[in-house]
Amino acid sequence: MHHTSEYQILVVDIQTRFQPHIQIYPELVNTTAKLLTAAELLSIPALIFEQYPKGLGHTDPALTQFQIECHEKTTFSALNDASAKEAISLDPAVTKIVVGIEAHVCVYQTVRDLLTLQQPVIVVADAIGSRDTQHKTWAIEQLRHDGAVIMSLESLLFDIVKDAKHPQFKSVSKLIR
Repeated sequence: MHHTSEYQILVVDIQTRFQPHIQIYPELVNTTAKLLTAAELLSIPALIFEQYPKGLGHTDPALTQFQIECHEKTTFSALNDASAKEAISLDPAVTKIVVGIEAHVCVYQTVRDLLTLQQPVIVVADAIGSRDTQHKTWAIEQLRHDGAVIMSLESLLFDIVKDAKHPQFKSVSKLIR
């Protein structure tokens, strides 16, 4: 599977049943929606993963409006599911941008498995969450130690756009103002 983009976004398990349990859930969904809007403007491909939707419900409706290919899984790491793994670009020239829930389980295991395969990974810190905020903190520490780049959405988008003369700069910067 070939992508012309140097990035691919992986949205991990942002499912409705997590809403009452994760304090930052509304912000996390909002930040992810901004990321996916920027992805449309910048032609960055994205994938959605759902952990056992029969039990956890489907992806938040604020994100399903983007018409992104969705893969159901029961494995915590998206790379342990054959069809999910097949959809992920394993080209080391493509940086995987990872967001989702829960930071210390499915996000952690997916990112760890990408790093094990020598894949460059950026985790968007303001678009990941855990029921226990301490678990998110520990997951970020471990993933940074393992080689993931941890960034805010704003840092990431300005890093992708690089120049105020970029044709999509105004549209992208509006998302984070």
